[in-house]
Amino acid sequence: MVAPSMLRDPVLRALMAGAVLATAWVFAGPWPDAASWLVQAALDGVFIWFSWKVATRPGIDASVRRFWRGTTLGGCFFLLGDLYQTIAAARDPELNAAAGTAQTVLVAMGLGCVVWVMLTHPIRVVGRERTRLWLDAATVLCGVAVFAWYFSLSGESTPDTPAQIAVALVGSGLMLVAAFGMCKLLLSGAAPFTFRAGVVGVTSAALVGLETSLHAVVAEASDPGVLIARLLPCFLLAAAPRVQQLQMRVEPSGVTARKRRPYSRLPYIAVGATQALLIVALLDEGLNLRAWGVVAGVVAITALVVVRQSVAFSDNAELLTNLDASMLRLRRQERRFRSLVQHASDVTLVVGGRGRVTYASPALLRVLGIGPDEAIGIDPRDLVHPEDRPIADRLRQRLEGSPRTTVTVQLRAGSADGTWRWLQLVATNLVDDPSVEGIIVNARDVSEERQLEERLRYDATHDTLTKLANRAFFDERVRLFASEAPHAGTTMAILAVDLDDFKPVNDALGHHVGDALLVVVAERLRRCVLPTDTVARLGGDEFAILLPATSYAGATAIADQILAAFQEPAYVDGHEVPIRASIGIAVGTGADVDTLLRDADAAMYAVKHNGKGRYLYADQRGQGR
Repeated sequence: MVAPSMLRDPVLRALMAGAVLATAWVFAGPWPDAASWLVQAALDGVFIWFSWKVATRPGIDASVRRFWRGTTLGGCFFLLGDLYQTIAAARDPELNAAAGTAQTVLVAMGLGCVVWVMLTHPIRVVGRERTRLWLDAATVLCGVAVFAWYFSLSGESTPDTPAQIAVALVGSGLMLVAAFGMCKLLLSGAAPFTFRAGVVGVTSAALVGLETSLHAVVAEASDPGVLIARLLPCFLLAAAPRVQQLQMRVEPSGVTARKRRPYSRLPYIAVGATQALLIVALLDEGLNLRAWGVVAGVVAITALVVVRQSVAFSDNAELLTNLDASMLRLRRQERRFRSLVQHASDVTLVVGGRGRVTYASPALLRVLGIGPDEAIGIDPRDLVHPEDRPIADRLRQRLEGSPRTTVTVQLRAGSADGTWRWLQLVATNLVDDPSVEGIIVNARDVSEERQLEERLRYDATHDTLTKLANRAFFDERVRLFASEAPHAGTTMAILAVDLDDFKPVNDALGHHVGDALLVVVAERLRRCVLPTDTVARLGGDEFAILLPATSYAGATAIADQILAAFQEPAYVDGHEVPIRASIGIAVGTGADVDTLLRDADAAMYAVKHNGKGRYLYADQRGQGR
């Protein structure tokens, strides 16, 4: 009921000690009636104080604040009633210790405040579920009322005075309040108090109701058992708001949020218990007033259960109808999904936790020539081109440990006919999704797009006639080498090559012969250099050559090879066409690329103005020829 850690609280310890001392005093000697009512009034004050402390705590849920404000008001009525009874007992020591009419009315008003805030407290169920909840609660309340009636009238004779009947009704009312609190706590799943505070309060209310019922069967209300039964619940009632206050240090909202079970056994327990009580009543006393009350209770409970089951049957029928409709929609969606997957052009793979394929769509056969069944259990990395496997590894690393992450890449995958297909992959980590439990990969064949893209890129960077690099690509290569040179002192050479007397060829033989001659020149230049060198046509009959990581000696050797290659004339369209060229050479570190290009071009024009058909260095170093 109370956690061991709470037993260290000084307030709860004081209440426990007070309960022990009060019990000992009752059995040790005469207990003045006024003293017992004064203790109750003091405990009412403790209850009011801590209820108000809970109600005024900042940051709590609005429904919790409203409930504890109502409880505080109810406690004020309890205090007024007990103080009135204390004064009455002090004035007339011969007065019976049982509660008087005024005290009973004031306590009933306090209980009315508590019942009102409990009845209007918002619960987390709506619609027909709310109806079922209240039917269950009503069934339990009716069962408790039957027991309250039976035990309240358990004297030697049935009550025939208004006082006896009033006592029985008050006892039943108090027990109904306790039962209501228990139903609210156990059935709604959202009480305006913490679970432990609720248990303490409900236990207190139930014991108060039991004590009130005892007045009908005990001749002397000052009997020690009756006094203890009246005092001990008051100590528990005072402890309930203190338990709430302590628990709100851990649960600041003060709300009990418990998952509501889809059904409750309490109504059926109430049915069985009242039927058993009816049998006992009939066997013990026959069909008297007490037994008739039990009979009425059993009839009421049976009617409530019948209504509850009718609601349940109606809900079940509606649920089955909705379920049938949902299953029909599900089957339609499944057929649609299968049709989409069967005819989809994109490949869908599911890669499980061990990195193996657990599902492959039929499109895999059309794209890579691999059957879906053959793909189950393989490592998709085995299908990837060796040069692209680092991409696949990085893809897996980015996805692992990152649920719901999506990554897009392009790589080559091998098909059954030995060719490589470019695939665009969109991979998403759905390991945490129970319906997938893996990485889902959607792959689209982009081989044609990739070829077109490469073709467009080639056309944008190469001369259409000679297939050599164009000026833009040549400039890019020069700057790339300058930025990625192994060390600062690495030199490169640029050769500016311009054909001599090319215009007369066009004028005399036509542009088609001139174009064919440019193609021959381009091929001879390409044969004179290494694959790592770059030969470009800058425009017209102007060419340029980049020799990365090359010294003066290396540049000279290449220039000699070019001049030697041009010694042989070209045979174009039945014409023998001689080839001569002027070459300018610039060698540097690439610190100023633009200057290097201008120097090579200037050296080439210097050759043209001084005889043509040879090469010259921009800084006049080396030997020009």
